[in-house]
Amino acid sequence: DTDELYHLISISIENMAPQRKKIFKMSRYSGMSNKKIAESLGLSVKTIENHIGQALKDIRKAIVNMMLFIP
Repeated sequence: DTDELYHLISISIENMAPQRKKIFKMSRYSGMSNKKIAESLGLSVKTIENHIGQALKDIRKAIVNMMLFIP
């Protein structure tokens, strides 16, 4: 069900470490480029890329785990 999937993704995002959650939301919800996020937070672009990559990995893992329990 699509609603369950969106709910799962929201939960996954809310459970992220504060910095990762902030970076992910800036990227996906605010549409900011990695460079802009890096500049606004005083971090390197590579750090931003790493955080977003890990956030996506966490979300994928949550989805796979959910699918394992669907009859």
